[in-house]
Order: sequence, then structure tokens, then C-alpha cells
Amino acid sequence: MELSLYTLVTEDFSLEESITMAAEAGYQAVDIRQNEDGCHITPDVTDRELQQIRTMVEEAGLQASGVTTYWQVGIPDANEARRHQEGLRRGCQIARILGAHFLRCSPADLDLGIGYEAQRKLFREQLMQAAQYGADYDVTINFEQHSRTMAASAGQILDLTRGLPLDHIGVVYDPGNTMVEGFERPRNQIEMLRYLMKAVHVKNLTVESSTEPQECFPSNCTPLDSGFLQWPAIINQLKQIGYDGYLTLEELVRHDRFASVQEMIAWDAQYLRSLL
Repeated sequence: MELSLYTLVTEDFSLEESITMAAEAGYQAVDIRQNEDGCHITPDVTDRELQQIRTMVEEAGLQASGVTTYWQVGIPDANEARRHQEGLRRGCQIARILGAHFLRCSPADLDLGIGYEAQRKLFREQLMQAAQYGADYDVTINFEQHSRTMAASAGQILDLTRGLPLDHIGVVYDPGNTMVEGFERPRNQIEMLRYLMKAVHVKNLTVESSTEPQECFPSNCTPLDSGFLQWPAIINQLKQIGYDGYLTLEELVRHDRFASVQEMIAWDAQYLRSLL
């Protein structure tokens, strides 16, 4: 397993600064965020700019572990689905130029207007189309296990992918997200997703109480060693199943324990290395 820094963690810094911070903190890779808001690359980034970014990453002694986009699969509206598919096609080109083997997309949320079975069919069709783009550029399409989507739990993910060819399809396993929705015991999730898992998002949370009705559990981000998730046990089981992919830090809140984002990500890297 290698450590990667998701650049949303350093959203207040430029991409160049984020790459430098990751290298100084001891990460082996960066997962580069792509979104229309400009953090850290936009969908209209040029090939020349991408070559410059790749050079910057390599000169820092790192690699691009992946590109994280917000393009979705499972969209009911045909025109919107085509727009997202075109974004995924270009995203595969972007990942290829950066030397990354993984492109993250997001599952759509369930549209109760058409129902689960109809949207499941659309999800699978759109995922397979995206996987064809992945095959064209030697990139794996990873959809993330995420709350408030069709793929909040490991069980939902298995249902969505059952029987599909998985050569260019994977999952970003995020046990922290299941604290909000879709919780299954981490040891069960890892066993269920072991053949799909291509990246693991690392963060920790506590579930909070609420006096108001909630569709999902309210939660707060905590330091890696103090929340609900037992990362020593999680990493031990990842070792047991032979997982050799990335542990990607997605700690989006700087806690009071740390004076700066730089201090936090350096501590996190040291903590994760101690578990490995």
C-alpha cells in the first residue's frame, strides 16, 4: 500500500503548493481533483497544461494516483447523461496524460420518479460506457462508495455491479462515508468489496445525536486515531486480503490538534506508515 493525498485536503493552496506539501509530508502520490470550480484542474485543462502538471508531480518524486471528478453515472435525464459521459471520456484522456491509472466518478442519487430498478439499469449501462472509455485509455473507472447516492453501502455496490465485466471498473472504498449512510461493519465491507476495491479513502468520524428527523446520520470529522473507525484493524484486514493499492487521505477538516494543514497531513502520513 502507498499513501496518496487527495488535493481537496489542500484546497486553500495551489496545485503546485499541494504537490510540494504532499512530498514534504512523505506521501508517494497525489490524487488530483478536477472540477469546474477550479480546484485544482478544470475540465477544459489543455494537454500542454497537463504535461506541465505531470512534470511537476514527477520532479517532486511523486506519481498521480488518480484524477477525482464529479461526473456521474446513473443519471435518468438523457441529455445530462450524455454530458457526463463526455466528461468521463475527456477525464480518461486527462488521467492518461497525467500518468494516472484511475478516474473517479460519482454514483447518482436515487430518483424516486423512475424507481430503483429502472435507475439501476441506467447506472449499469452508463458505467459500462465509461468503462469502454477507460479501456481506450488504459484507465480504470472508479465510482466512490458515498452517502446520499445509489452506492452508499457495499451491498448496494455489489447489486449494481453483479455480473458486469470488471476489467476497467473499480470502487473507491470509503468507510468514513458509511458513517453517514450505508453502514456495514468494516470487516464485512472489505470482504464484500475485495475484488472491486482500487483505492481507499482515509478519514475518521463520529456520529452525532440529533433531535430532528434525519435521512442520514449527522457526523463530525475527527483525527484518524480518535473517531469511530479503528484504522489499525481496517489496515490489518486490507493486508490480509492482499490489498496493495492506495490509501488516499481525505481528511477535509483541520482539527484543533494541529496548527496547520501541513502539520495535519504530515502527522497523518506518519500515523498511517506506523500502521503499515
